[in-house]
Amino acid sequence: MFKKNINLIRKNIVKFLILNYPNCNIKRENLSLLNEGKFANATVFRYKDKNLDLTIKDFSGSPWLVRKTFGKLFINLEYNNLVKLSNNPSIAKNPKKLSECTLAFGFIKGKALKFFPKSSIEKDFFLKLEKNVKAMHSKNIVHLDLRNLGNILVGKDGHPYIIDFQSAISTKYLGSWLSKILKTSDLTGVYKCWNNRCTEPLDEKRSNILTEFNKLRKVWIFRGYPLSRALKKIKEFIYQKN
Repeated sequence: MFKKNINLIRKNIVKFLILNYPNCNIKRENLSLLNEGKFANATVFRYKDKNLDLTIKDFSGSPWLVRKTFGKLFINLEYNNLVKLSNNPSIAKNPKKLSECTLAFGFIKGKALKFFPKSSIEKDFFLKLEKNVKAMHSKNIVHLDLRNLGNILVGKDGHPYIIDFQSAISTKYLGSWLSKILKTSDLTGVYKCWNNRCTEPLDEKRSNILTEFNKLRKVWIFRGYPLSRALKKIKEFIYQKN
């Protein structure tokens, strides 16, 4: 079975940080592991000192095939999306590619929605989230995984934050019909989270949008997302080889 060499990954990331932040006194002990990730998923670290507080996603410890294909692809996708959304208050700031398969961006202090009990978060949180998702759509970007309560954070400041943009896509060159469906998918993700965690129920209008889209979602071709399914097949193949 493939096993990541975390010590080697740490060494590589420290090297990348020194190269990309030459005026900072980078120290290995300031780098902490947040999530090792499976062999075909990113390893996630936090680097924190008096000058920097970064989340770092890295595929350098993945098998060569993943590193040179999906690793590079996901890093590029997430980096480009974070740059385009730099003015959105729900998006991490200061993205920087440390290598072709390593990405750093500002660490968001907070906790994912999935860790909160039902009916525990005020309505204003979801109104802000809805507003910022619509602002994201105005930049022709859809997230495609906002139904996952792990991808929405309640910040220490109480504001909503969206993470994990590696599956996000641009709607710029899609037809208006498909763009509308994908944007509605994002918004109904917000409404699903609202239903699960808000102290107040959805109003009738939003509830109807969620209900109607759930009917469509049972038959639509993007359910499960083709890219994710393809990645799963690649992971299974590599796992068998190891």
